[in-house]
Amino acid sequence: MATSLAITDQIENDILNCKICFNRFNQPKMLPCAHTYCFDCLENMVRGNRKIRCPECREEADVSGGVSKLKTNFQINSLLDIFKGQESEEAACSPCAIVGKSRTSAAAQCQTCCVHLCLSCKVKHTAGNPGHVLTSLPGFSSGPCEAEVAMQKKVYCQQHPRALVDYFCTSCNSAICASCSSYSHAQHKRVPVAKTVATTKPMVTKLVGRLRTELQSLARQDDSLNDAVNKLKATECSLMSMIESTLTEVINNLIKQGDGIKVTVADYVRKQEELYKNAKTELHHQIKKAEETREFAERILQSGQAREIVCLQSIVEEHINAIQALKAAREEKNSPSLKVNESIKKEIFQSNLFSITFEGESIPQAQTTPARTEQNRSSAKTPQAWVPVPQPRQRVSSMFSFDTELSNDDCDPKLTGISVASDGTIIVVDEGNSILKCYTDTGYFIRVIELPDDEDDPCSVAVFDDTIACSAGNKLYFLDLDGGFLKKLFLRGSESVYPIAAYEDEYVAVSEGALCSLSLYDVDGHVVSRVKPIGYEGVRFLFLAINSLEEFIVADSGKKCIVIFNRYGEVLTLCDQITLNGLDCALKPYSICTDVNDNILVTERNRILLFWPDGTFREELLNTGNGLHKPRVIAVNDEDSLIVTQGNGFVSLYKLDLS
Repeated sequence: MATSLAITDQIENDILNCKICFNRFNQPKMLPCAHTYCFDCLENMVRGNRKIRCPECREEADVSGGVSKLKTNFQINSLLDIFKGQESEEAACSPCAIVGKSRTSAAAQCQTCCVHLCLSCKVKHTAGNPGHVLTSLPGFSSGPCEAEVAMQKKVYCQQHPRALVDYFCTSCNSAICASCSSYSHAQHKRVPVAKTVATTKPMVTKLVGRLRTELQSLARQDDSLNDAVNKLKATECSLMSMIESTLTEVINNLIKQGDGIKVTVADYVRKQEELYKNAKTELHHQIKKAEETREFAERILQSGQAREIVCLQSIVEEHINAIQALKAAREEKNSPSLKVNESIKKEIFQSNLFSITFEGESIPQAQTTPARTEQNRSSAKTPQAWVPVPQPRQRVSSMFSFDTELSNDDCDPKLTGISVASDGTIIVVDEGNSILKCYTDTGYFIRVIELPDDEDDPCSVAVFDDTIACSAGNKLYFLDLDGGFLKKLFLRGSESVYPIAAYEDEYVAVSEGALCSLSLYDVDGHVVSRVKPIGYEGVRFLFLAINSLEEFIVADSGKKCIVIFNRYGEVLTLCDQITLNGLDCALKPYSICTDVNDNILVTERNRILLFWPDGTFREELLNTGNGLHKPRVIAVNDEDSLIVTQGNGFVSLYKLDLS
């Protein structure tokens, strides 16, 4: 049977909390479908047509009379009145919040310095501040401690459990009651407990001091264990990153070698094709001449004069000699052949690229398994080297992450667009659930915005001049910051996605895919201009960014490069490869953004790259070792914080220092 505490928790979690903001109900209003939400949450969901779609059952409700006209859920109000005052709002641990740990519930509060503490921090705080007074918060009272239970037993006589001890027998070194003092301990030396305190209290005080010292030692051990775990995790992330980076470099180098050979073969074949084509043209010409000569000679032989027949011999011989000379001039070209370096190939298959050792310990190792041959069964083990723990990066530091999955989502989030409003609101496109999700700059959920056309899945988003621009299919929607519909435009071309980016408060630029051009729309929906890089033969434009100089940085997904051009279409820079650890690597750009200093940030499959404003590659900024999980789209806010949407539905914020 469920306890009263469990029932109370269930009522609180399932009945008294709003399913939109997940907080305690504030002015609960009931929709016609009987689902209840906060007044403010419903106000934020009202669309331009004055309708609300229930987040749980998706039924639409007409609120043309205003949310205030909806029925108030008095049953929930009654429950709120019952619970009010019986429990306080859950507090978070202050020390954990200061060091950036995830939110931890507080178990106690220090009455001296007014801070909230979790169980672990409570132990440390008590050891470091022996004079402070701590009180347990409601819901965290764990009953009497072990020492208190022992004390409750010792203040009663061991022989007479119902009698309190009044004497201390120095002969037996034990506390006894008055009855024991008069009978079983009558011949012993006894002292009243009130007189023994004077000598016992200094000793206990000294012991408490030793206990405090031991407690501090345990607290330091706890910190050491935390440091060891963090160091171990940092080592794991570093090793994973090194493995990923090494594999990428090796594979890219092999692909580069193969691409070079393929280009050489292709060039050779094209040249030979041209030679064969010319030879074929000449051959057809000679065939035509020989055919004409044959027909002419046959006519002369049948009806020609004697002198013509005599002269015909030399003419026919000349044509025969010309044909034979043409045949002799033809050279048979050998076909290209490929030779694979089998020794290197065999070494790759039979050797371990990686090896690892554990300092001071002999632990079974997980290594790449080579091909099973007699040779490598008997070969010696690969020499192993200690891999040091890397120092943390200085250019970027992790701030926090938050999950974008909502309780009423139909499927896992698929984040394809992100933008930041002037007030710091983070707007994320969840294409998987066909909605926009709005969050504060600290990661707290604000509202959901839906497009007026249900059949369109949003793709990309940009904010300019207090207007939200959102592309969906071949349409561009303009909404106000509360999600109210303003206008809808139809875009050029027949692309399935149209990434967009805003330039200050002037216009929004739309990337037009296979057209390899950009269309610029002002806040009224008028076409300001169309820009196409002059002399650049692109394949397909994808994501784009615009810097403070009004230069466009665009990822060409077909040519796998970044092209930078200005408003006049003049190409300024083209980058298609980077250099990492001394090796040239092909660039595979995805999302692009710029920071306040026009530095360029580009996402690839499992990393984020940093470029100078002129397009020159600087360094790898983030990778899987920094917690990245298939980074998708990125943005930088006015506080110079990098916002990254990831493949697992989380949004992560990093503080940048790119000076």
